[in-house]
Amino acid sequence: MVKGVLTVAIVLSLVSVLGCSEIAGLTKSSSQQGPDIVRRAELAEKWQMDQTRVRVVAGDESLVLLRLTYGDKVEGYFYLEKGEDITFQIAGNSLMYEAQAPGTEVPAKLTSDRFAFVAIQEQGTTYTLTFRNTTDNDAVVFLELIYPVNGSLSFPIAAK
Repeated sequence: MVKGVLTVAIVLSLVSVLGCSEIAGLTKSSSQQGPDIVRRAELAEKWQMDQTRVRVVAGDESLVLLRLTYGDKVEGYFYLEKGEDITFQIAGNSLMYEAQAPGTEVPAKLTSDRFAFVAIQEQGTTYTLTFRNTTDNDAVVFLELIYPVNGSLSFPIAAK
């Protein structure tokens, strides 16, 4: 009871000192938009499937982190829902895969790609999927990943 009264008193004093608009400003979320989990499903009690929409701001990059154990297999694909092109890399302890146009050795900006890999000891247990947008327009990437249920998917928060 005393805690409740004390809490109300603190909130009322903040409103009178700061004003409502200042308090609303303290609770606003970051302007950076995070990824949207479109769909998440468990497949045959062994696999996890995540469909995610990742926003990549013009001239910036967005990361997707996968935590795996050795021997875990991952399959996935992505395509651009909005934007002109994107670069894509997968790295563990070092670069494992970089999307390329067919028949070239230079990293290419693509609109879609399919990939698969196995977690190995030399690459560690955390794998980073990097979407880089070098254009002047924001991009939206649809990403589907299938990985073992013991793995985990996360998205780092960037401080601006």
